[in-house]
Amino acid sequence: MYGIGYWLTKHSQLHPHRVALIAPEKTYTYGELNREANQVAHALANLGLKEGDRIGVLCMNYPQFLTLLFGAGKLGVVNVSLNYRLSAPEIAFQMQDSRVRVLFVGSEQAALIPALQAQTQVEKIFVLEGDAPTGCDTYTNLVAHQSDAEPGEPISWDKGLLTVYTSGTTGKPKGAVLTHANQFWNAMNDIIPLRLTADDVMLTVLPLVHVGGVGLFTLPALLLGAKVVMPRKFDADEAWKLIEQEKVTVMMGVPAIWQMFIASPLFGKVNASSVRMFYNGGDRCPLSIVQAFHEKGLPFGGGYGLTETSPTAFMLEPEDFGAGTAKLGFIGKPAFFNEARFVNSDGNDVPPGEVGEIWLRGGNIFDGYLNRPDANAQVITDGWFHTGDLATRDENGLTFIVGRSKEMFKSGGLNVYPAEVEAMLTTHPAIKEVCVIGVPDPKWNEVGRAIVALKPGIAASAEEIIAFCDGQLARYKIPQRVVFVDALPRNTLGKVNRGELKEKYGQQ
Repeated sequence: MYGIGYWLTKHSQLHPHRVALIAPEKTYTYGELNREANQVAHALANLGLKEGDRIGVLCMNYPQFLTLLFGAGKLGVVNVSLNYRLSAPEIAFQMQDSRVRVLFVGSEQAALIPALQAQTQVEKIFVLEGDAPTGCDTYTNLVAHQSDAEPGEPISWDKGLLTVYTSGTTGKPKGAVLTHANQFWNAMNDIIPLRLTADDVMLTVLPLVHVGGVGLFTLPALLLGAKVVMPRKFDADEAWKLIEQEKVTVMMGVPAIWQMFIASPLFGKVNASSVRMFYNGGDRCPLSIVQAFHEKGLPFGGGYGLTETSPTAFMLEPEDFGAGTAKLGFIGKPAFFNEARFVNSDGNDVPPGEVGEIWLRGGNIFDGYLNRPDANAQVITDGWFHTGDLATRDENGLTFIVGRSKEMFKSGGLNVYPAEVEAMLTTHPAIKEVCVIGVPDPKWNEVGRAIVALKPGIAASAEEIIAFCDGQLARYKIPQRVVFVDALPRNTLGKVNRGELKEKYGQQ
């Protein structure tokens, strides 16, 4: 089978004038997108890059991210997606760890260039728009006058396509290596349950530097020959306007995005009748969000995945949106080309109704962590990837995440799942968001501590919040202390940074 570069090649032959991508800078047909990807491939080859080499891409949602991804992919060159919200030393670590030879930078990140030049061995840096700083050049100059012919025979799909670094909420991030085949199977895992077709219009607001932005649902759309609408960055009001203007049918988001969507004055005001589904991923979605969408008559579902699963692993099908979103942590059922097990600490499968760690196997599972055989050995057993996520499922197979195995703590020898405690606490009328962590205790070994952000203008005391738990949670699950903060720290996908909270508030 061929890599993703073939997708554009074929679409440009079959329907070159069909719209592929609508971006603020330009609207691309499939023919135009393929020709520019070919120019990128020839330019990279002229720089001396070959199969297995790596380029770094540090930008917001530029269309050039996709031309670089497809162009590099046609050569077998790997795209290292660099998180633009990181500091220069953090980005430099990833560039050095992955041996990035050439770096592409968006104008918003241009201020980082001097530090990255000093802290890495990168050979060349190109800016995607604007003038080039000292020692750099522009993307425009790079591709100018390059051939737009196909650069050679299609690359096979077992080659590396992306290296995406894990979010690093605890410890140093690791580079997950994803192949062309991984993204094909990810696309199929999205297309089948959601009935995606070439007539769909996908709104991409997740950052492309995360695997969710690429895999949900940008590449599936481009495999199908569908249309992608992609603003450079997320703005709730702009996104609502694009939904109405472009007749968007499918949109992927994370809880932080949905919260901003609901807060927008345009929520429920624009014509969103074209939308077949709003879809959640990235983190457990508060049920208040689901309810808000349902009250407006807007279909809302969700799934589950990780960087290492490309990312789709579980999906809710439209007919299950009602029952499947009734409980916190909803993720649906294992995706079509994905096998799942629910395993206890002894390595044995658990029946429905019991909590187990999700283990996964399928063509979407990553090719391992770059240069980390030790880490690979820890998370893969006989082809099964250990996700570290704990879940339970009902008799119908509908699955609900209850937390991370590393989040779980034992109080008096009994398991406490923070997600369960958090779900109950968020029903308190004063609590906006909460994170529960385990902290050392001389009597019980560990007890819960709730880090709470209150809703604006509403007061509550620690004693009141603890008393609120009485009768709703078993005594051993009730947090022993409450810490108040203005807001919980989050990473770029909106996940709470538990590592930061543990470091700051996790001592006695």
